[in-house]
Amino acid sequence: MNSGRLPVIAYALGVLFLLVVLGLAYGLWSETLEINGTVYTGEVYGEWYQCFCLDSGKDPNPPFQLPKDKDVGSTTCQVDAQDPRILHITVTNGYPSYYNKCNVAFKNSGTVPVIIRGYKIVPENFTLASAYGANNGELWVKFTDGVGVQMEPCPAHSCEQSSEVQLHVEQPAAENTIYKFRVQICIAQWNEDPNLDQCLAAAAP
Repeated sequence: MNSGRLPVIAYALGVLFLLVVLGLAYGLWSETLEINGTVYTGEVYGEWYQCFCLDSGKDPNPPFQLPKDKDVGSTTCQVDAQDPRILHITVTNGYPSYYNKCNVAFKNSGTVPVIIRGYKIVPENFTLASAYGANNGELWVKFTDGVGVQMEPCPAHSCEQSSEVQLHVEQPAAENTIYKFRVQICIAQWNEDPNLDQCLAAAAP
């Protein structure tokens, strides 16, 4: 036997083994997998749908008192035709000590449960009186709503909230003057806990 051929055979076997290993390495196919996620977010949205004011004849007195015997002032209330998030209350021929209240209602027209986080009365051109009958402002306005109430999306049974806007014309009110105010109701998704200022700031366009 020719022993000189053994190193050649051993070398050839080594090269073949190396090629087999390299072949296996290059023969490993690769693939990139992707996950494409799509999230459709819900909507927090509320709107007014009802408003009825007490003054339908003789001027009303504060609650639990007989009405006045005169029909002088009047109050109307309506939902904005273009934006149902806005409610218009108009007092015509108001005078000091004129009182009225409007029963209002709004609903959760969005797709996310919400909680009423508070309300804010914003006078546009007058000083808000600190209390009923106080003389430190032209008008006293109060809103009652049920802060902290959770509203499910409609048509769930608990998707609506009834409330009340009360107003009283105080002694400092001037003649022939149109006073304007806004009542801001802030609702936020049910699983967040902002205070009123945070809620209003987040709701600003």
